[in-house]
Amino acid sequence: MATSWNGLSSVFNLAEENYVTLITALAFTVLWLLRSGLSYFRCRNRLPLPPGNFGFPFIGQTVEHLLAMRTADGVRQWMQNQVEKHGPLFRYRFVGYPIVMMSQPEGNKFIFQNEGTSNHMFWPSHMSTLIGPQCVITQGGERHKLVRRHLNRFFDRNAMSRHIHGVNRNAIRHFTNHWQGKEQLVALDMINLYSFSIICNLALSLEEGPLMDKIMEQFHPWSQGGYCLPINFPGFCYYKALKARGLICNLLDGLMKQRRRQIAEDHVPEALQKDILNRLLTVPDEEGNFHQDSFIKDNLLFLLFSGYDTSSSTLAMTIFYIAKNPHVYKQILQEHQLIVDGKRSNGEDENVMTMEDISAMKYTWGVIQETLRLHPAVTGTYRKTVTDLEYEGYHIPKGWLLNWNNQHSHYNPKYFKDPLKFDPSRWETRPPPFTYLPFGGGAHFCLGFEFSRMSMLIFIHHLVQNYSWSLVNSSYNGPFIRDPFPRTQDKVLISVKQLISSWMF
Repeated sequence: MATSWNGLSSVFNLAEENYVTLITALAFTVLWLLRSGLSYFRCRNRLPLPPGNFGFPFIGQTVEHLLAMRTADGVRQWMQNQVEKHGPLFRYRFVGYPIVMMSQPEGNKFIFQNEGTSNHMFWPSHMSTLIGPQCVITQGGERHKLVRRHLNRFFDRNAMSRHIHGVNRNAIRHFTNHWQGKEQLVALDMINLYSFSIICNLALSLEEGPLMDKIMEQFHPWSQGGYCLPINFPGFCYYKALKARGLICNLLDGLMKQRRRQIAEDHVPEALQKDILNRLLTVPDEEGNFHQDSFIKDNLLFLLFSGYDTSSSTLAMTIFYIAKNPHVYKQILQEHQLIVDGKRSNGEDENVMTMEDISAMKYTWGVIQETLRLHPAVTGTYRKTVTDLEYEGYHIPKGWLLNWNNQHSHYNPKYFKDPLKFDPSRWETRPPPFTYLPFGGGAHFCLGFEFSRMSMLIFIHHLVQNYSWSLVNSSYNGPFIRDPFPRTQDKVLISVKQLISSWMF
């Protein structure tokens, strides 16, 4: 009897187990059918993806895009080809990332106005490593706001009135030491030295000399790393860039240790107490926290970079276009002579510059703006979508990148008449919003814009007051190179002549 009961119990247990298994299987089946049904209706109702193609897995258009970035016109031509195939909104793949190019002003506006909500600042991992993960331009959201507010005190309009005398003093010394008595100069090399010495002085209280030269010689291989395949292996461009970054950071480490020792001993010279390094070491952020070394180095590195390349390439190309357009040179010279004449009539020191003088250089700034329209130092950056988006009748999935770019609008005859012509007079009126973006836009608008503007205008002021110049290769009209910033093949080789009426020397 017991045996029979055990056998019957086993049968019931087996039936129960099978019943549970059946119920479980049915439940999973129903859930799968519901999920599949929802996916079907969601996909059926979903808008199409933007036109374009991703090409080969991971690689996509990486190689052709990097090649296009090597010439000043390459990105514009590449974009134009894509626009002709797919329209102004198109998708592509770069180093594994799916990207949507938002090439119209409306697309730029959409990105900048929605930053922090539907999209955040983004850099591909290899570029973030190169620039610095704690750098202000690689930060997003609230962290970016906090860092930017902390650094903005060095670059707002009030700060410019404190910096102008140092910039002017550096400009006079630069022309005295490096231009006087020369018959030929490579303009880009000279301006790199000028721009870098200014930012080194502002950031580190560092003067021209062996240490500054050691830091400066690493910047070109470092800056090239963002324009090559991210292969961290000896012999490759990216490997050299990372090595250059490490060498620069080692030199910054030495400066930080020395300054900390001075701070501890309360022996920081007065001239050093106002530089950026000293403030970053001694002034906590808004939350009361002192900065880690990695934060300080990342942001110092970025500030030095901005002083080395971006302003330098713009000034060199400005000198190129002034030489190509004698009527532009004449108008600039007249504008700056009026400033000098006004100082003389008021009994003011001709060698002292004021913010009022900077404001009076309207035509000169128009010339620089026109140079930046044709050859912006930065053509665009990325934002990452944090939610699914619908834009212009297309679906953009969460996690994709949005690429704003100024090349399409800068050369669009709809916004700039005869766009290939160098015409500073077009800046007598403002262009439509979101069509002119050499300094970016939105929350990540160039932090050092005012400082860059001031330093470039002061350089032009002393240049036109003391020198005339011409291009050694006067017939040159391109091609223009990017390595990674725009320049001529000879880096703007010029013949210079010091003016007899020169008042500086």
